[in-house]
Amino acid sequence: MSLRSKIYGYSSVLFAVLLIAVNLSVYLVFERVSINNEIRRVEAEADSIVTGVRQSAGSIPPDDLLRAYAPVNGMLRIVHEDGSSSPVTTTGASEQLSKLSYQYENEKKAEYTQVDQVGYVWVSMPLIWPDGEVVNLQLTQSVAETENGLATLRTVLVIVTIIALIPAVISSRILANRMTRPIQQMTRTMSDIQASGQFKRLPLEAKSKDELNTMGQTFNRMMELLESNFERQERFVSDASHELKTPLTIIESYASLLQRRGKERPEVFDEAVEAILSESVRMREMTDQLLLLARQPEQWNVQLERVDITKLAADSARAFREAYHREVRCYASGPIWAISDESKLKQMLFILLDNARKYSEEAIEVKLEAQGESCRIRIVDKGIGMREEDLAKVFDRFYQADVSRTRSGSAGGSGLGLSLAKELAGAVGAQIELSSTEGMGTEACIIFPQFRSENSASPLSSLS
Repeated sequence: MSLRSKIYGYSSVLFAVLLIAVNLSVYLVFERVSINNEIRRVEAEADSIVTGVRQSAGSIPPDDLLRAYAPVNGMLRIVHEDGSSSPVTTTGASEQLSKLSYQYENEKKAEYTQVDQVGYVWVSMPLIWPDGEVVNLQLTQSVAETENGLATLRTVLVIVTIIALIPAVISSRILANRMTRPIQQMTRTMSDIQASGQFKRLPLEAKSKDELNTMGQTFNRMMELLESNFERQERFVSDASHELKTPLTIIESYASLLQRRGKERPEVFDEAVEAILSESVRMREMTDQLLLLARQPEQWNVQLERVDITKLAADSARAFREAYHREVRCYASGPIWAISDESKLKQMLFILLDNARKYSEEAIEVKLEAQGESCRIRIVDKGIGMREEDLAKVFDRFYQADVSRTRSGSAGGSGLGLSLAKELAGAVGAQIELSSTEGMGTEACIIFPQFRSENSASPLSSLS
């Protein structure tokens, strides 16, 4: 059974059960109220008869008096203490009532009973007979009119129930179709995705705020995530197959050269080993960067916390200086704390420092500044700089400036560093800005929107 049929069937049955239960409750309550009203009416009539008999007992014979109070559709009987009964007073239409059994009652009683499927109210009341005996006056009266009204009410409720079930069944079908439409759309969309291999989205109503709309939004977000992951994987495969060809070709060529001439010519051996080592290192760095770029930023396990960026910058500059034997100077006016991920920030600093190393020969400067509600880490080099048309593209993957402009003796990069640094900055809530003047140098700036400064009053001091 389909979900739509289940919703349609369950809602129709539930509505029918509720409607029948409500109408049945209405009928039972009305029936109880009507019968109680009839019992009170017959009790009042019996009280009236008792009062009349007491007042007229001395002037009118009791039997004649009882005939005067005979009910139109019922019976009046006097029952003595010994269980005997005086002649009953009844109408012709109710002669069958005289055949009913009876007994003497010690107290007032009233109840509803049925005789030949006709409803009656029976009331027994004590009465002092003219000779001083305490007898029972038992009045039985038909409630046929009330029962006819109840029968009419039953008919009306049945008809109303049947009529109300028609729109209920129709509305249940409409509800089932409305509830399953997003699921059907999702199923069709997934089938189209499977058939075409293209990622698609569900059309959603902008004003709707229900759970089905939320499910559709979740599906669309999932499609966006899958599409993004798929694009990243495709880009990783494409980038890796394209960019790793060059270092692999170089390694293969030098390995072949070593095999042919390495033993006879030491200078060839040294050149080949150095080239193979250099290309291996570059290939490893490129692979690491490609793998990181292939991940979604939310998969980078970013842990934002308060970081002393002054100390981090100084430590990074010191490590870089010792690793590459380049002069790196760090300037700050005091401790500055920012909200960031320490490991990701350190990785960004190394990328920018490595970029400055490749395109400059003079000392590299790292400057920390607090401006307004933000703070900055500036990496400044006095190298060859970049042209304005290159500056607009440096964050693109695999984009490299003109190789001829690279400083003498420096190997070019993979073109992934600045692209990775930009994504890392976005993951930790920072920004990267780049400015450059051709022939004068380049400045890379990491901007943090929130920080806490504990500056001293002294001017900038070198931490190198």
